[in-house]
Amino acid sequence: MNQTTGPHSRNKPKSTTWVVSVAIFVVIYLILQLQKQEGEPEDSGKSPAVTVAADGTSQAPEQTDTDLGPLSTSDRNQKVPESQVISTELKQTSTKRSVQTPASSNRPPPTESGSTSQGTTPELGQIRKTGNQTWESTAGLIYGPGSQEKHRIKHVMRHATDQPRRPGKHGVFAGNGDQEKVLALIDEAYLKALQGGKSVQKKQEGQRTVYTIDMHRPVGYVGGQVGNQLGKPPANKIRLVLEGTSVITAFPL
Repeated sequence: MNQTTGPHSRNKPKSTTWVVSVAIFVVIYLILQLQKQEGEPEDSGKSPAVTVAADGTSQAPEQTDTDLGPLSTSDRNQKVPESQVISTELKQTSTKRSVQTPASSNRPPPTESGSTSQGTTPELGQIRKTGNQTWESTAGLIYGPGSQEKHRIKHVMRHATDQPRRPGKHGVFAGNGDQEKVLALIDEAYLKALQGGKSVQKKQEGQRTVYTIDMHRPVGYVGGQVGNQLGKPPANKIRLVLEGTSVITAFPL
């Protein structure tokens, strides 16, 4: 009896050890599988760790907005607005357009009606100050210091009123002494002189240009001693003496 049961009793410890080993292996395998399954969401969240752009270069996984901070997962899944995608193209296009029309910056601002009408054209005889004691008329004539009156406007305005006791002739502009009306007549005569024609006589005297312009209407009268003796005859011409565009004198005759 002891001989028959002896071998079986020796094999039992070996079989038990094998079963325990297999069980331990299975447990370890299951633990590893569980750990692997738990680790997969973390790996899937990191899957876009490196993205490849259209040109083949790698880019950082998470883009951030300097104003809003890092983008969340929901923000990453949202579609980027088309206006945001083409914003750079719009900036480049606007830059190109501004380069193509450089002359637009030099154009004067448009008027409300879109065109300049006669009502908005400055009237002749207006003057604006351009420097120290220097004035420019609507037609572009310059009045500055000079003559016995210390200024050319004052000198011209001596011909706005009659001087009956003055020897010889003294041309007097129409306008009853109004400066604007006198300067307007001189502007008109200057513009006619620039146009030329049979009504304009031009003579050069050194640096001065002497114009005699027939205005074809009375623009004043002849005064002074001679004019008064003749009954103050009407004057239809204007004598204009210039140095460039600077007025030296002007008077009717």
